[in-house]
Amino acid sequence: MKEANSTVKNKRLQSLDALRGFDMFLLVGFEGIFRALPELKDSVVNNWLANQFVHSRWHGFTLYDLIFPLFIFIVGVAIPFSFSKRLKQPGGKRALLKHVVTRAIVLTILGAVLWGAPWGMHEHYGFYSVLFRIGFSYFFASLIYMNTGKRGQIAWAFGLVIGFWLLMRFLPVPGYGMGDYSQEGNVANYLRALFDENISYNFRYVIDISLAPTISIALFGILAGQLLRSNKTENHKTTWMLFGGMILILLGLLSHLEFPVTKWISPSFIFLTTGISSVLMGVFYWIIDVKGYQKWAFFFVVVGVNSITIYH
Repeated sequence: MKEANSTVKNKRLQSLDALRGFDMFLLVGFEGIFRALPELKDSVVNNWLANQFVHSRWHGFTLYDLIFPLFIFIVGVAIPFSFSKRLKQPGGKRALLKHVVTRAIVLTILGAVLWGAPWGMHEHYGFYSVLFRIGFSYFFASLIYMNTGKRGQIAWAFGLVIGFWLLMRFLPVPGYGMGDYSQEGNVANYLRALFDENISYNFRYVIDISLAPTISIALFGILAGQLLRSNKTENHKTTWMLFGGMILILLGLLSHLEFPVTKWISPSFIFLTTGISSVLMGVFYWIIDVKGYQKWAFFFVVVGVNSITIYH
């Protein structure tokens, strides 16, 4: 059954937990299934499906490239709901800030530990895992949310992406010049390599300028969360989630003409993944929270509530 709009602000969205669980299952469940398809039957369709669960080498986009941006978007959606509760608790904004700092530090440490040996998949520890990226975007998006209104959040969301593109487009790289979006000649990778040569491989991603636009993904998620938490009608919320997502997808496709879709470092990637995330959130919200079809999503909800434990 539908919940009255007045209860939405205090209600945990089942669709948000389900989408988080679905995203997690893309990472740890569907990945193995679809990658194994060509071994069962070598066909064009099976190879295409398997390739959707492998990251693009540079320019390009696969379903696997969506997984981590979707996580960041979901983190953003949850912020208006969780922060409103914490602001009502003793300590108010000061206690909330302490919570934000603590959570960001925990995610950063987990990211470094789970990425490197002996537990992780890499021989080096380092601040470049997705958990570090999530912690980074969560921290700065939270500060912006706590200190600005919706207009400010929109300005920051677009401003960070545009500012990052301007750096990538007009900051020259020795030997490559300006506006080189190749893997070797782009500004972000040049700075990483420069940092790696002069300081430490383990800390090379701490100055990764491609971290900045990931804050935008979280901010777009925050805007979606505020919409879902508002007293607008369920049809209004669903429509704007889908419409906003389609607009961002269109922006991604248009900006692809200038800067090809490239994981984390292109505006086209940020807009495209954020738009798809918004559409998915709108669909899950409509099916689960509006129409009340929840039984099918129970597995995803359980996975979503325990996502960090499963990721470990």
